[in-house]
Amino acid sequence: MLQAGGRAASAGVTVAVDGTVPPSAGLSSSSALVCSSGITLLALFLFGYVKGRLTGLRPWRGGLYTVGVGSLAAVAAFAIARLFG
Repeated sequence: MLQAGGRAASAGVTVAVDGTVPPSAGLSSSSALVCSSGITLLALFLFGYVKGRLTGLRPWRGGLYTVGVGSLAAVAAFAIARLFG
């Protein structure tokens, strides 16, 4: 059990430092895309939620607003990359 945790931590460090997913990570590319998109949306929501609480706005509205702005930024970046790439 401890070895499995060590391997998982090692894979996580590889992803964080090197930016690559190890070959035997256990996720297909489409599954990895769905997981990373979900984690990104969650992080955006949490950031906006906390920002809303700290600034006196409605936390849920701040979270949803940040998700919306982040999503629009991602769509714009994709469109620009398609246009010039």
